[in-house]
Amino acid sequence: MQRYPEKPKPRNCRPGILSVLCAVLMGISLTATCPAGGGPENVFLLVNSSSQDSMTVANHYLHLRKIPASNVLYLEFDAKKWMVFGHTFRKQILYPALEEIDRRGLSGQINYLIYSCDFPWKIDFVRDFPDEKFTTGYQPRGSITGSTYLWAFAKEKRKEMFGLNSNNYFSMPRNNVTVSRGFSAQSRWLPGGQRTATKGIPYLLSTMLGVTYGRGNTVKEIVRCLEVASTADATHPRGTVYFAKHKGPRSTPRHKLYPEAVRELGLAGVKSKVLDGRFPKDAKDIIGLTTGTTSFSIKNSGCRLLPGSLCDNLTSLGGIFKTDAGQTCISEFIRNGAAGACGTVHEPLNYPQKFPSPFLHVHYAHGCSLAESFYQSLYAPFQQLIVGDPLCQPWATPPEVKVLDFTKKTFVSGTLTLTPTSSSKAIRSFELFVDGVRSKRCRPGKKFSLDTTEIADGYHELRIVATEGTPIETQGRWIESILVKNGRDAVQLSIENQTQIARDGYVKVKVFSTQKNSVAIMHNGRKLAETPLGNGQSKIAIDQLGAGPIVLHAVIEGKPGLVSKPLRLKIP
Repeated sequence: MQRYPEKPKPRNCRPGILSVLCAVLMGISLTATCPAGGGPENVFLLVNSSSQDSMTVANHYLHLRKIPASNVLYLEFDAKKWMVFGHTFRKQILYPALEEIDRRGLSGQINYLIYSCDFPWKIDFVRDFPDEKFTTGYQPRGSITGSTYLWAFAKEKRKEMFGLNSNNYFSMPRNNVTVSRGFSAQSRWLPGGQRTATKGIPYLLSTMLGVTYGRGNTVKEIVRCLEVASTADATHPRGTVYFAKHKGPRSTPRHKLYPEAVRELGLAGVKSKVLDGRFPKDAKDIIGLTTGTTSFSIKNSGCRLLPGSLCDNLTSLGGIFKTDAGQTCISEFIRNGAAGACGTVHEPLNYPQKFPSPFLHVHYAHGCSLAESFYQSLYAPFQQLIVGDPLCQPWATPPEVKVLDFTKKTFVSGTLTLTPTSSSKAIRSFELFVDGVRSKRCRPGKKFSLDTTEIADGYHELRIVATEGTPIETQGRWIESILVKNGRDAVQLSIENQTQIARDGYVKVKVFSTQKNSVAIMHNGRKLAETPLGNGQSKIAIDQLGAGPIVLHAVIEGKPGLVSKPLRLKIP
């Protein structure tokens, strides 16, 4: 079948460099292997604590996707900075995230490092290579999502990240068959999507939930995008994937691949169509779009994007959010209901390796998540910014998970036995998560034993995630809460009048504890206030929280420690 045409190699990327790089990067890892696929337990979300918008978008996404509080990190960052240099990216964003993942014991489970809004969408690495003369098309300037995906390169200041073959997870058809694979950040990848334990290059799936800067979206538009995307999972939508074909340079690099993509989508049971022109007209059923045009208006086109739709427009400036950039921004897709859209943040020229192949939609139709589909279709991701919900999986069929011997009780003590089962016969393993952190793993037919004396008394969330033994490794999950009571003490939070929050500008939280120890009031793993003698009240400014659904806990450190039931609020 048609392959990507060979392009001249940049003078800074010599033949065989990837094999050398694999050896160099062998010391870089996020440690132990875990099942791939994608779910909320595999996401680590970065939030800008200096931005109300960033916290608000994060609050909604955490609620929609049930992401554990353990998987959130707040970083204080200048929300007005749309571009930073590589040094700043590493020191203030990448390193703190990787270190915190390790410190919290999450290294074996995180596959996604994603950003709420109000982080820089462009990273300039030019200062990392003062003596290099990069050729046109290989300038060391990329997106924050591409730079995060290529974190191992960015961490070691490896110039190969700006070449055309930096992504070994990339998967094109072989013998007319597209093989889609679940992603693992703990694995290493060799060319052709081969997963290995020791050799190869590690990656991290990455998206931004939204961009509010310049030509970006409003917070309301971003939240609406995430809400709609969350409803698309496992719906197997009856929409159409459209491939726009014309003679211009924004179409020709990849439109020869359209027939094979159409054939494979048909085999997956998904309707697709190649149309002559630059953009569909009056198409009310767009579930996927690959096109190439400098300007468009979805409203004026009479088109409708279905929930879960994934859109790609080959153009030079689609991922640039400055108001004077010209060309239509990818925010137009998000504004009109797309679950995700991508565009470049620096002039890419028309190298096809820098844009998703048409098989983006084939991976998606096979049941991969939005982020997995995107990165499997992109050979050189450093300039591409992907915006939207990385977990959206319209064509996945998640296995149902039940726990036979679990009975909801007022209190739990001693050893808790959990026997997971699933509707799927293809389950490879079950994993037990306690408060978002993976605790144990077992095979089908086995049981989990949880010694509750080893965790704090009070509220805890349990999750059992089933992973299928298929190439895509689709996940299903069971989520329940327990109240552990091995001792006699307790702590709780309350609020008098939630209707006054907006008027007062703060939340007045009351704390009651049977202990006289200091009580911390926690929000997504960060301490917002403290009552030194157990009982008392604290005022928490809503500027510290953002708007939307909020969950607070009271925590007393120590052994065994105490944790309150969640206090759930909605900040208008």
